[in-house]
Amino acid sequence: MESSFRLESSLSLGIDAGGTYTDAAIVDLDGRLIIESQKALTTYPDPLGGISSVLDQLNPESLKKVKLLSVSTTFATNTILEKNGASVALILVGTQKIPEILKDNCVVVTGGHNYRGKENEELDLEAVEKYVLRVKDQVSAFAVSSFYSILNPEHEIRVKEKIRQLTGYPVVCGHELAHALGAYERGITAYLNAALLPVAKKFLDAILVEIGRRGMDVKTTMLKCNGAVALFSEVMEKPVETIFSGPAASVLGASFLSGRETCIAIDVGGTSTDVSMIADKIPKISDLGATVGGWKTKVRAIRMETTAMGGDSHIWMDVPSVLDARFSHLKIGPRRVIPLCRAVLMYPSLLETIQKHWVPHNQLLNEFTQPTTLVLKSGYPPVNLSKEEMDTYNKIGEVPRFLSDLTWESDYIPFDQIERLVNKRLVQVIGLTPTDLLHVTGDFMEWDADASAAGAKAVADLLNMTKEDFCKNLKKKFARTMARELIYFMDDTFSREQLDLFLDKDLSKNPFEMTDVNEFGKKHLRFKIDIPVVLIGAPVRCFMEELSECIEAEIIAPDHYEVGNAVGCLAGKLAKRVEIQIEVQSMEDETGYHEKNFIFHTVEGEKTFSVKSDAIRSAEYFSKNEIIQYMKENKIREEDIEFKVRTKELVSDPRRPPVQIHVVAEGFAENKINLD
Repeated sequence: MESSFRLESSLSLGIDAGGTYTDAAIVDLDGRLIIESQKALTTYPDPLGGISSVLDQLNPESLKKVKLLSVSTTFATNTILEKNGASVALILVGTQKIPEILKDNCVVVTGGHNYRGKENEELDLEAVEKYVLRVKDQVSAFAVSSFYSILNPEHEIRVKEKIRQLTGYPVVCGHELAHALGAYERGITAYLNAALLPVAKKFLDAILVEIGRRGMDVKTTMLKCNGAVALFSEVMEKPVETIFSGPAASVLGASFLSGRETCIAIDVGGTSTDVSMIADKIPKISDLGATVGGWKTKVRAIRMETTAMGGDSHIWMDVPSVLDARFSHLKIGPRRVIPLCRAVLMYPSLLETIQKHWVPHNQLLNEFTQPTTLVLKSGYPPVNLSKEEMDTYNKIGEVPRFLSDLTWESDYIPFDQIERLVNKRLVQVIGLTPTDLLHVTGDFMEWDADASAAGAKAVADLLNMTKEDFCKNLKKKFARTMARELIYFMDDTFSREQLDLFLDKDLSKNPFEMTDVNEFGKKHLRFKIDIPVVLIGAPVRCFMEELSECIEAEIIAPDHYEVGNAVGCLAGKLAKRVEIQIEVQSMEDETGYHEKNFIFHTVEGEKTFSVKSDAIRSAEYFSKNEIIQYMKENKIREEDIEFKVRTKELVSDPRRPPVQIHVVAEGFAENKINLD
């Protein structure tokens, strides 16, 4: 007889490997208690160092009681952005255009199906074999996407079998990852998933080794970008579903820590500020597939608005020269740099370097020649550099130096070459950041405030301001950008540019009381929201007063807000979504149009029914059964599953029967420890 019960003495451990910090929290989920939490700096490119460091800070006795581990991380997103995943070849089946971004790694072969799920053309397996044998020594995985494979995946399955016979390599099919129309996006999704396979395996294997080294016997899960969790084994097969894992963790953590089942989360990290929402404990999902680094996918992800502005974002003057400083438009980001307050702990002589730095009045300015911006080598070996890039690289030292100082000692250093070296992570940038501002105002004191003060003074002097006023103004600018993203998330009637104009008005008025004098005419705009706004991230409490000047709402910075993402990892549910599209065949006679057959395809093959209700009932049964099998693999009993099933008919002509019927089944269950 099967039995299942919750271990009374068990605890759960959440780990979030973010861009700046790696956070860990030990939680009693039943009692909703945070037992212990810690933070450590994230290590790059291998996050294992930060994970090991944060675990070292936790009580070993508490770790012994942990039976559930859940993680979130930026590894998938970063890998895509940095284009350092595995080499992959994409095979498109049917009448499709090769994506320009993949023109050197893609082939189109004859085949595919039509919108009825019927074979459009015979699959050209000979062309598949020829291509696979030609590129197999240049790639480590394959991706396959066939026309209308969501209606009939037969050709994708046959191509996958052929590739495995020829190479034994991993193969990812579009229908395995996405259930929506769009062969191009399914192909991109399959390609990215294949590229992430070795990266995911390395990351997850490292975590397993680390917890094994500590003698921990735990169930291991990871948060996906839709707010659901999955076992490590599933993530290793579908790592693309973990892009935006961090933002999903923040909204779940916001709900858990604040006790609000419906709320908006604003997560301020080191690199970005993200806004998302949860309603009745379910994160809001975007109707569009996730887009990351220019790649448009079919991955279902939480709906969010994000801006490249975080605690480590570069503050710089966007003017041609120091002479124009008083007219400067101060920018926050989008580039992430090492804050001065943290860098001085790494390089003790840096404070004196900043204090003694002289800025000529005629100095030309760009992003890297700022009064507070320094560069140094990162330590990564320089590879595949042009002669000009290597010459520039050799001028950069092992300790932080102002680029303007280096040009006094050598030839002119082109801005674009520095930018390329920074983008290749061969050169690090140190600069003034919002984290430094908070050290000057005294709101956040984690590192060396003297370095922050020296940097703030250097810029404030050029603007004829005190460093205190300078920091307060920039702090308001940061809060206004948070408010802008929140407003835009709730209502995109106005553009971000228009909202910036509104928010730059007199903030001493009643909360968000502005006048728009553009083409809309004079309007009285007051933004008020009844949904609680929960702030997550290390410095967020510092911005509550400034944010409340723009937004009239219940603004909450809950206890443990600084490790909200680590807690959010544990708040996700196990979830499975199955979509089936039933094609409707109709016929016309003297009395009008009539439904004839109802057809849908599954991995078991084609199913045909003459009665609509029978087809829908069968699709629902198949979907629910697939969900039940998935949950059983996760040691979840059927009676613990919450099902949601909905049916929608697609009608092209109201005088005719529907052309398609969509059956969507979802199953949810608590991520808990069950023992047989």
